[in-house]
Amino acid sequence: MRIILAALLTILSCGSLWPQTPKTISMPPAQTIAAAVIWRLSDTKGDRGLLPPWKEVRVTNVFGFKKRPVVGRKVTIIPLDVDVAPFDLRIVKRTEQKECDDPELSSWWEVDLELVKDKRIFDIAPALNRAAEYPFEVAVIYPAVSFAKQIVKTQLKEEILPRRVLVSTVKAAIDLTNDGKPDALILEYCCDNPKRSLSECDYTCGKTFKKIRSVWKLIDTSAPC
Repeated sequence: MRIILAALLTILSCGSLWPQTPKTISMPPAQTIAAAVIWRLSDTKGDRGLLPPWKEVRVTNVFGFKKRPVVGRKVTIIPLDVDVAPFDLRIVKRTEQKECDDPELSSWWEVDLELVKDKRIFDIAPALNRAAEYPFEVAVIYPAVSFAKQIVKTQLKEEILPRRVLVSTVKAAIDLTNDGKPDALILEYCCDNPKRSLSECDYTCGKTFKKIRSVWKLIDTSAPC
């Protein structure tokens, strides 16, 4: 009897013997969920743009900051559709801009981020049909959410998305609560017909959704000026 009791106590005290369920985390106060792209710079030019060896790597074309960010605070960069883990970068500069350069329209904030130092991003091959200079796209979360990650498109079904949102229009689906389900969506689609391929678009539009108290809310839109 003592042997059995001792064995039970040993098992109970060693949590690693039991299957671990991922811990769901409360929704963080992410103010900005933006799209951007990796930009590699070099002194070597080719037919389709710059070529290696790369001298520096930046995150550029960061669109989506509708509220003024704090210089020095971190954002989380989530690489999309590539085998690179999310990482954090600091904001080093912010510049106020106006929608469509019209002073009567609302403001947005252009941000400059510190340079990327991860050697993997210097060496990685570009995604399919992308120039080596711009190897892949990213999502940007501000303030930083270190546990945020991408939900790949093959795991998405329309019944878990906002009403009338097509899986084909999802550029990025982001898990912000560690439960394996999307909590934020960045959409990109043809302005005149969301069912058309982006390769057939004259103009592209975008929307950003976030779950707020378990309900999808539209938090941002974009369209050509």
